[in-house]
Amino acid sequence: MKKIGLVSIGAFVPENKLTNADLEKMVDTTDEWITTRTGIKERRIAPKNMYPSDMACFAAEKCLKEHSVKPDMVISSTGTSEKLFPYQSSIVANRLSLSNLAAFDLNAACSGMIYAIAVASGLIEKDICRNVLITASEKMSYFTDYKDRASCVLFGDGAAAILLSSENFEHEILALELGLDATGSDLVKMGERDGNLYFWQDGQKVFRFAVTILSDMIKKMKEKTNLKDSDNFYIIPHQANKRIVETVSKRDSIPMEKFILNIDRYGNTSSASIGLALEEAWRLNRFKKGDYVFLIGFGAGLSWGAAAIKW
Repeated sequence: MKKIGLVSIGAFVPENKLTNADLEKMVDTTDEWITTRTGIKERRIAPKNMYPSDMACFAAEKCLKEHSVKPDMVISSTGTSEKLFPYQSSIVANRLSLSNLAAFDLNAACSGMIYAIAVASGLIEKDICRNVLITASEKMSYFTDYKDRASCVLFGDGAAAILLSSENFEHEILALELGLDATGSDLVKMGERDGNLYFWQDGQKVFRFAVTILSDMIKKMKEKTNLKDSDNFYIIPHQANKRIVETVSKRDSIPMEKFILNIDRYGNTSSASIGLALEEAWRLNRFKKGDYVFLIGFGAGLSWGAAAIKW
């Protein structure tokens, strides 16, 4: 069976910060209320003339900058693309002057990057391609109602990109898992209604789902990698709500330091969130050779996905 792994990573977030103090001036909320319920202190907001495809390109440029490996496939995860056509991956390929390749977009909401990793791994395994560039870029502020105190505190904008290959990689993908509970397909909604853009979710039900799935996927990745008690592991969850992670940490007796979190600075960036946290940990040399890193996404659909990586 062909081995596949991570070659490089890049990330981009807009410069503009929207802090909890800023939101206090916009809607009936407080920094204490937001921090206690979500763990978020600030988030990045893209300007009106910056599109998700722009952010995807910025992240992809950083990902490819120091590597001679050229992608022969681009997969873009996004639920907030500014156009239906041309689709985002084709824009990325054009802007980066990539040639002799295939490209398509994928939307699995907050689980999108993991779904893209799974699809890319299958395509590489079948010799359809060798080097796959994955981007996950979301402009969640475009759909955010800043008069809705329940949801406007959650979201930020950003993008991440990773390069997968069967050649010259350091960090091997050991296991993958995807899933969906379609009975919850209407529990998280984002789109256009009566000419207005909107986001809505059943917060309590989604919270319970996220806690269950995060816990289950940690156990599943441990099983699939035959993790031993002596093995060191970390978890990079979708950055949706710090309380989800704290609940799993307490219930499953997993120390909080095992979880890689940056939700306090970026908020919920949907499918970009895992990549943003991974890029930051990678850049700061958070992991040592031999560590296991579990990437776990969950969100609208209700979908989930997990990937286990040997560092």
